[in-house]
Amino acid sequence: MADFGRQKWSSETGAWVEDTGEVDSLESLPPPPDPKKRTPGPARPASRGFDSVTMQRFPQVAVALLGAGILAIAILTVLMIHKPGSSTPAFEDLGPGVSNLAGLRGHLVTRWQKSAQYQITFEPLFAMYRPGFSYTVGHPPGPLWVNIRLLDSTGYALCGKQIEFRLAPARANVDLTLLRQPEARLLRASETVTNHSAGTQLQPIAGRTRDIFQNEPGDAGQIGSVYAQGVLPCSEDQYKRFSYWDFSTNFPSTDQQVTLMRAPAIAAARAAAAARAAERQREARSPHYFVEGDTNLRNFDASTATLESGSGQNFTLLKKNEAATANAWAANNAQIHYKCDTLANCMLTRAGDGRTVNARSLH
Repeated sequence: MADFGRQKWSSETGAWVEDTGEVDSLESLPPPPDPKKRTPGPARPASRGFDSVTMQRFPQVAVALLGAGILAIAILTVLMIHKPGSSTPAFEDLGPGVSNLAGLRGHLVTRWQKSAQYQITFEPLFAMYRPGFSYTVGHPPGPLWVNIRLLDSTGYALCGKQIEFRLAPARANVDLTLLRQPEARLLRASETVTNHSAGTQLQPIAGRTRDIFQNEPGDAGQIGSVYAQGVLPCSEDQYKRFSYWDFSTNFPSTDQQVTLMRAPAIAAARAAAAARAAERQREARSPHYFVEGDTNLRNFDASTATLESGSGQNFTLLKKNEAATANAWAANNAQIHYKCDTLANCMLTRAGDGRTVNARSLH
């Protein structure tokens, strides 16, 4: 009985066919192909991936990278916080201010750092003013000051400050009457402040303090400039609104500075002149005697205030209150000593008598 349902591989057709039971030949049948066997192809590189060792070390690598990142962030934060100048704003240059009357030029810089900080320098406007400036700062005739004002675009004074010059250890011996002359008046603030806004009354300068200038040396030992720094009493809103600045001062005018420099020489000349005048007065009060001698008095004529002597020399009294002394001497025929100058003015004395008689010689 035929075995239906059996199949065999046909090499001729290259497929499975029904097995009819007939044996074609005694040759051995070829083995069926291995369905899993594939035709070799070109070799491909092995793909990279995480092996088991790498997967085991991954947590440690991740922790190390995380720590390095945190450390880098911390270092960067510290550098940003302590970066030089990162938290300190720079000063803003506000330019110069000028007082032609006082011969001064001021230069102001400011910045806002929780307050309105300023630095200011004053120096002579021209080189020819340097001697007077240096002498006045070193020998001030009195307290000197400068008013600084910050103004808005309309000329309204927002805030300001009065700063005083540093007083010298010893003031010069200055005759201040020289500065009271019309051509040498002390400069007032109102003479240098210009009201840039017509009809606007300026408010009083607030924030007056005892800030002191620092004297800066110049050439030949002179004071070349003065410098000050500090805080202006301005709010942040006022500081943001200001447009420009100006200053006023009671610093002596350029003419006054020349007067102050000449004051010691003028004082010395006046002292010398006064000494010479006093010497002349002393010389006038002190008689210069060129003739002297002794004689006896014989008579005193009260009507003419005349003393007559035995030698024929007569004297006329110069002072009426000495008539009694002259009469007493003549009554006793007293011997007197006389000294007369070139103008015949004589002084009569008597030995043992402390009184004197002033008379003019008539012979």
